[in-house]
Amino acid sequence: MDHASYVARMVSDEATDTNDRPEFTYKLSEEELGKFVRLRATNAALFTGRRNAAKMGWRAILREMGLQKKMTTVQAKKKWENLKKKYKELKNPPPGAQVNPTSWRWFKLMDDAVEGRLAESDLSVSMLSVPNDSKVLVGKKSRERGRRPCSSEIELLIDGEDTVDSEDPEQGELEMDGDQDDIEQERAMLDGEKLALENERMILEWERMVLFREQAGVERERAALDRDWASLRREKASVERKRAAVERDRAQLEKERVVMEREWEWLEQDRTVLNRQKGDVSEDCPETSEEADKSTDLDLEPAVLERRQKFLTLFEKLIENF
Repeated sequence: MDHASYVARMVSDEATDTNDRPEFTYKLSEEELGKFVRLRATNAALFTGRRNAAKMGWRAILREMGLQKKMTTVQAKKKWENLKKKYKELKNPPPGAQVNPTSWRWFKLMDDAVEGRLAESDLSVSMLSVPNDSKVLVGKKSRERGRRPCSSEIELLIDGEDTVDSEDPEQGELEMDGDQDDIEQERAMLDGEKLALENERMILEWERMVLFREQAGVERERAALDRDWASLRREKASVERKRAAVERDRAQLEKERVVMEREWEWLEQDRTVLNRQKGDVSEDCPETSEEADKSTDLDLEPAVLERRQKFLTLFEKLIENF
């Protein structure tokens, strides 16, 4: 098993282990989703951007909906972010895209929530601050607002220990247990994400090592190509030198051929003159023609022999070069 398949198997095993934990995402029903959006829009004042403000607000909303055991604050926040993302994509589509916002049934509700038209709904928040130890309590609407039937609100009460104990001692314990469960779930989610990041880092390190090996192989191939190219250049230079030498030899042969042809013409002219002289002498003095021939042959013999020797030498050179 190579390193890549081993790491992939580790990731799949860890994903399976993570799924076995209670970190599933609760699927809201249509009624719950509508109430979820209205609660978030009505109590936007809770999400001030301060530390833990958003967490406390989501925790209060989940308790109001009775989902504190089914969803975490992180999951609730992500659900809201996904709804806003879908709404923005339909509200402001990219240029040239044909989008029908009404095809999404929650577009009108999200439009009212984002535009602030749900801020004055029946769901409201009352906050009472006390400088002592603070705890978050979620309850129904106070009796003072009981004149509105079928309405609910989130009461964010920040009170001391005496107030909590006097109203309902068991409520604080339940809330602490719920908080502990949320913390444990978030911690488990963070641990799973950390483990996934570690696995990704291992995969990246392995891919980087493979890339380095491939790069080294490419460098070796490039060096080999450079050596081959240098060898080809040297061979080309050698061929060019040989070609230049052949061209010089060919030019020299052409010169020698011209000289040989010239010598051949001279030899033919001498032979013609000699034959003419022999004919004149034989006509005038038949008796002395033989002596004249002998004397002429003796006089011309050294020159003829020299030319013949030169002609033979040039002819031998020509044969050797070809």
